[in-house]
Amino acid sequence: MTGLIRTLAKNTFVRYAFSGGSALVTEEVVLFLTHGLMKFPLWLATGLAYLIAFGVNFSINRMLTFADHGAREGAVHKQTVRFALLVSVNLGVTQVLMYSLTGAGVNYLIAKPLSTVVITLYNFWLYKHWVFKPEAVGQAESESRPAADVPASEAPASEVSA
Repeated sequence: MTGLIRTLAKNTFVRYAFSGGSALVTEEVVLFLTHGLMKFPLWLATGLAYLIAFGVNFSINRMLTFADHGAREGAVHKQTVRFALLVSVNLGVTQVLMYSLTGAGVNYLIAKPLSTVVITLYNFWLYKHWVFKPEAVGQAESESRPAADVPASEAPASEVSA
């Protein structure tokens, strides 16, 4: 059993699912507290829950899920901006899905996980290949140095003289 757990923990998608599950639990709890107990309007409760889950999801994805792919070495400010842009799009998609599903009679606590499933389908690829994409090591340095300062071993083939 321990071997199975270790094997699963090494799988990026399993770690992604754990991160998403943690964020979903956070969202559901905040949504229930703000809308169910404190009677905030659904749009406000959904937005607050989503934003709080943002921090949970970003942190776990950066530190655990995509760490093997260079996420920890990436520029945190670029990752944060990309993540925030994607979250903004996802928030809009979530709001449309929440109002569509609840308008069709689906309970809001069921509508939220259903909308999350839709978003999850495209987020994994975007997180891996855009948000937490590792930066090319030395690329920025070699682009900022004059060609004369770049050793022949680092220079593009077109610049290396025979």
